[in-house]
Amino acid sequence: MVSRPLRVHDLITRRQWLLLTLGLALLPGRILADSRQSGSIEWDAFLIKMRKLAADRIDQNMICSDGIQLLQQLNIDSPAFKEAVNGAFETGNRYWLWQRMVKQDNVNGGILTIDKEQIVQLHDHPGATGMLRIINGEAEVWQFDLVSDATAANGDRIAVLNRVSYRVLKPGDTAILSPGYGNIHALRAVSRQCSMLDFFIPPYQRSKRTWYEPVDEDWVNHETISCRSIPQHEYTKA
Repeated sequence: MVSRPLRVHDLITRRQWLLLTLGLALLPGRILADSRQSGSIEWDAFLIKMRKLAADRIDQNMICSDGIQLLQQLNIDSPAFKEAVNGAFETGNRYWLWQRMVKQDNVNGGILTIDKEQIVQLHDHPGATGMLRIINGEAEVWQFDLVSDATAANGDRIAVLNRVSYRVLKPGDTAILSPGYGNIHALRAVSRQCSMLDFFIPPYQRSKRTWYEPVDEDWVNHETISCRSIPQHEYTKA
């Protein structure tokens, strides 16, 4: 399938949908309970804490645990957060929309929105720890580790991947990838749309990202799969 540019009315529809569904009345009760228990924080305070976590980089476990806690505590109902969403820099294609809310040397983050049945194909974020929290909708998330990577007789780079996680994430659920575990991943919306907070410490270099195109169509049912490794500049759906 050939990708088409994201159209203006696509951006408006997705942005309006996201802002509308950030309303307090639409949030599940268990999320509100979690927020009250852990203590919510506002957007500006969240950014300060995330930047400090990124700058300190005490150890990988600390980045993962503290980063997820901050995502869980972030008050997505506040006017400051909604204003940040409204002013986000947007990119995307027919498969997804990326709203970048912060990009600095040590941290990069924003909101990823995927339309129903669209998939963000298997790819990596080399060297980065990624943290996400579902805002609304539901998504399937597959995570893999690289087992081997070799060049086939026809010149294709063939990677063998081993699945380390599969989950269906709902509002309030979180997930983590790290440089050494579950970094290769794919996401597919199973609701009308699915939006998630997506933050990386440190930011990965987009030009070094690799996409993994499964050889078998039913790859979702297998724990070990073979894929064509495609560098960022050659992948047509990125």
